[in-house]
Amino acid sequence: MPNANKTAIVKSAMRSFAVLEFFRERKRAASVTEIASALEMPQSSTSVLLRSLVELNYLEYDRRTRRFIPSYRVNLLGDWIRRSPFRDTKLTDLMEELWTATGGETVMLGQQAGAAGMRYLHVVPGGNQLQFIANAGQIRPMVRTALGHVLLSQMPNTKIRGIIRRNNAEEPSQSARVREAAFLEEVERIRRRGFSESSGRTTPGANTIGMLVPLPKRRAPLAIGIGGPIERIAAKREQIIEVMQSRLKELTDVAGPRVVEK
Repeated sequence: MPNANKTAIVKSAMRSFAVLEFFRERKRAASVTEIASALEMPQSSTSVLLRSLVELNYLEYDRRTRRFIPSYRVNLLGDWIRRSPFRDTKLTDLMEELWTATGGETVMLGQQAGAAGMRYLHVVPGGNQLQFIANAGQIRPMVRTALGHVLLSQMPNTKIRGIIRRNNAEEPSQSARVREAAFLEEVERIRRRGFSESSGRTTPGANTIGMLVPLPKRRAPLAIGIGGPIERIAAKREQIIEVMQSRLKELTDVAGPRVVEK
């Protein structure tokens, strides 16, 4: 780690980047013990720092192996100079292609944030006067977004029930809360057809079609979606689905399928 005494570097910031530099050099997942030892940091403070970076979506944690690895959000920080895991394809380039192919509708990339949230990692704003609005960094309840629905479809139903209850408990509007049985039926439909569709249920007047991004195995799932006014999306719904499925299929051979435990 750099010497903090030589400059006015905030220690927490220095340690955060030291963790990312550690992964840049090792190029593999690592445990708390390995990271603390390599950076000559107390294991207790290393553990706290790593949990914070997971909460902020800069690291992913595999509970089975008890190891950490940088998330795709770290890749996006330097996306203009770094390539994604998919050969020579960058997800931001793919999003721009989808934006063009669908007539300038809003394109969103999302990932689970915390226990029950969905964070927009990157957004290509719509090019029409009337458009679906989403902001990068914004977090929404998973049950309230089409991208969240896709991510939930990759989870076992027992876990989905817990997220439904948490989102409902934090939702002040009774009418906005979801019914567990009906929601699980919708999740099953998403699993069968391979995409979600909000159809105005989560944002009045807007429809978003969401699909899973086929990331390499054992990486936290990402979802991509295209959204806009219901009437405009309805007019080109089949085209949007076809374009998304076609472009995402090109990544599937690299990533491999995910297994969903119901």
